[in-house]
Parts: sequence; C-alpha cells; structure tokens
Amino acid sequence: MRRILIFILCVGILALIGGGFVVVRDFNRTFPQLRPGVYAGTLIPSDQGQPIPWWVESSVGSSDIFVSVGAPGFPAQRGVIVEPSSKTRLPLIVSGSERRFRVIGREDDSGSYQGDYTDPITAARGTWELKRYDIPALEKIERDDLVEWVTTWQALRSVETKIEEVKTSYDTDEGRIEKLHRYAVEGDSLQKAANSRLSSTASALEELRAKNTAKKGELDELLRNIDISKRVSSEGRLVELSRESIAREGRWIEQALHIAAPDVSGNFDAAYERALKVKALQDQIADERGLIRNLTEGPQYRGREAERESEEAFYHELQ
Repeated sequence: MRRILIFILCVGILALIGGGFVVVRDFNRTFPQLRPGVYAGTLIPSDQGQPIPWWVESSVGSSDIFVSVGAPGFPAQRGVIVEPSSKTRLPLIVSGSERRFRVIGREDDSGSYQGDYTDPITAARGTWELKRYDIPALEKIERDDLVEWVTTWQALRSVETKIEEVKTSYDTDEGRIEKLHRYAVEGDSLQKAANSRLSSTASALEELRAKNTAKKGELDELLRNIDISKRVSSEGRLVELSRESIAREGRWIEQALHIAAPDVSGNFDAAYERALKVKALQDQIADERGLIRNLTEGPQYRGREAERESEEAFYHELQ
C-alpha cells in the first residue's frame, strides 16, 4: 500500500513538472511585456549573417509598442503584443516588403530581454536582445538646438515639397504648352487648308453664278424669240388680229349700247336710220368673223399676205 502511495506521489510531481514546463514554454512563445521606456538591441541571424539593429519604444498604458528595424524594406511600425479584447499576450510580428519577423522571448535576470525570431517567408532563424536605455533630460542649449534643428528640418521638408510641387506643375505646364504649340502649328496648317478650300469654293461659286446668269440670259432670249415668232408667223399674226378684232368689237358694241336711247317723242326716221347702221355694223362683224374663219381654215385658196392686207385695211376703215 505504501508503494502505491509513493508511486502516485511521484506521478503527481512529474505531472506538475510537465505542466510547468508547458506553461513556461507557452510563456516563452510570446513577446515579453516591456516596461515603459526606450529599448535598443540587435537581431542576430543563426547563419552568421550581419546583425540587424532594432529599436523599440513602450508607452505608459498602451498595449502596443513602436518598432523600427534597421534593414531595407522595414518601415517604422506599430506592433501588437496583447490582444485588446482578451488581454492575451501575442508574439511580435514585424513586417517588411520582402521579409517578416515573428519575435518571441522573455526577460532575463539582469532586466534585459532576449529570445528567438523566425522568418516564415525565407525560413531564416535567429536570436535577439533588447536593453533599456534611460534618456536623460536635455539641457536648455541642447533642447534649443534640437528645436532649431527640427524647425530647420521642417522648413527644408516644406521647401522640398514646394520644389516637388513646382516641378510637377512645370512638367504639367510644359506638356500643356507643347500641346498648345502643336495645336497652334497644326491650327495654322488647318487654317491655310481651310482658306485654300474656301478660295476654291468661292471660285467654283462664282463660276456657277456666271453660268446661272448666262442660262438666265439664254432663257430670256428664248422667251423673246418665242414671243417674236408668235407675232411674226402667219398663224400667230392671225391669232393676234383675231383677238384684237374681238376686243375691238366688244368695245364698239359697248359704246353703241351706251348711246343715249332715242326720244320716243322724236323722229322715227332718225331711230330707224340708227338701227340700220347698227344692223350694217353687225353684218360687217359677221363678215369679218367669216373672213377670219376662212383665213384660218382654208389658207390654200388665197394668198396669206393679201388676206392680211385686206383685213388690216378693213380694220383701219373701222377705226
């Protein structure tokens, strides 16, 4: 019975030792909690490479730290070592453009910090160490010099920024000027081409106007010729005389009808004589119409010139 108790006690002790080892191992898999201050140290590769300096700052009441690694491709950055929600401690991850360091460690008895790091991208390994440095307060002269240096540096950065802005503006304006110059040169050529086309178009327009004027003159000449041909030809002359005779007959009848009516109480012989004259004129008009019809329908039985002369003589007598 005693042996069993001793065996159980030994197993318990071994379990406590194993648990403690696991706890310590897990504790060492995180980045240590740094006291507020400024720390500096090195990252030492396991392949005997060049040590890399690094700088860490821990602020009061902050769960994050500021990290700066002295290697190309590593910008200054903020590192998270404690989960804000669960307060769980985490390893420090420092990221660069081509490398990434996963840093874990612990605090040693001397107050310094040390541990291991791995690079999951390149599979590189190494160790690291950090030591806290107390920065004494600056004297007034040093503080004034530092303020003056910072002011000068800010002015320098402002001037450099303005120079970059002016350079960018100059490049932009130069591009615009070149584009405007190209437009101006091409615009002159385009203007010359447009003027040339305008001149050719104006010449063509003037030529068309001249042709149009000539065509109008020809048309007027043709109309005059047609009118003259109508008046000169025998058929046209007959038609014209016919129209004049009809118009003259109408005017004569109108004048005859507008003659004052004879007085009833007057001489009957005078009225009768006037009626005979009217009848004779009507007979002459009828004869004239027959003559015109004969001239129109049967010009082969008599000469056209003789008919025209007799008709004109008749009209002259009537007038």
